[in-house]
Parts: sequence; C-alpha cells; structure tokens
Amino acid sequence: MTNPRPLGLAFLGSLAFAIVLCLSLAGCGYSLGPTPYRLTRALTLSIPVADNNSRYGHLGPDLTRAVIERLSGTPGLVIDSQGADSTLKMSITRVVVGSGSWDIIRSHDDETPEASSSRNVSVTVDVTLTRPGPDKDGAPLVNRLKFSSSRTYLVGRTQGQVETQEAEALSWIMDDLAQKIGLVLFNEF
Repeated sequence: MTNPRPLGLAFLGSLAFAIVLCLSLAGCGYSLGPTPYRLTRALTLSIPVADNNSRYGHLGPDLTRAVIERLSGTPGLVIDSQGADSTLKMSITRVVVGSGSWDIIRSHDDETPEASSSRNVSVTVDVTLTRPGPDKDGAPLVNRLKFSSSRTYLVGRTQGQVETQEAEALSWIMDDLAQKIGLVLFNEF
C-alpha cells in the first residue's frame, strides 16, 4: 500500500510554487495602462507644434496631437505651454513615399488577371527634449534623438482610394512615432 502523505506534500509544493510564480509576475512592472511612463519628479512640459517642411503640411500638427495624446494622463507630467520647465521640440526632417511592389492577382474565372500595387511611406523626426538639470543653478539637460517609422499600404484603383490609404498609413506612422518618442525619451526621468 502506498503512503498518501508524499502525494499531499507534492501537491502543496506545486501549489506553493504556483503562488510564488504568480506573485513574482505581479510585480514584474509590465503595464497595460495608456501611459506606462513613470516620472521620478513632477515635470511641466511645453510641446510646440512640430516643424514640418515636407509637402504633407498636416503632419506637424498630427504628430504633435499624437504625442500629447500619448503623454496625457502620465502621473507627474503636466503638458502646458505657460510656465513649463521643460520643452519637447520635434522636427519632421524626411517624408518619403516610394514605390512598392506589383503583384498579379488571378480572378476566379481566369479571364483577366488584375495587378495590385503597394507603396511604402516612411517618416523621420528629430526630437529634442530640454529639461532642468539636477541643480537649480546647473545647465539644462538636453536629449537629442532621431526616430523613424514606415508603413506599406496597398494602392487602390482610384486616386481617392490612394489618397485615403496613404492618409491612413501616415496616421498609423504618427501614432507609432508618438509611442516611440514617449517610451524612449520619458523612460529616463
């Protein structure tokens, strides 16, 4: 006859391991919140409209709006142009809409094949974050980084479809750049 005691100890050991694992994962720092940035001190930030010299004039305001939305709600961060102690300046330095690839799509009846085209759009942004130094009388700290993002999209049959798909790709890129800017620059505070 087997002893039921070792089986009970094995079960308790497995249960204890599962509890320790759950507790350790609970404190791993992973966050699903909209603002994963943690500031060690309060910061008032001015974000002027991003400079943009490309033919896509709306990208400056679009990027600025996306960055403000991304950072809004961050504990300890106030976005205000009046009396800000820090400034986040952005400059869109490059926007490239290039050709992609052509694919032949066979129709169901095999009469006439259709051609499908895709394009790639990429955007590069120079970002400068100026914030107070650790000492009240010290020089400000300046972080300068370059960010880029790209997206491939299918080209529609009409000019209206092409413009809509390009606008959607650029909107996705602005959100992606805002996420990158927030994660990299504000991770250091």
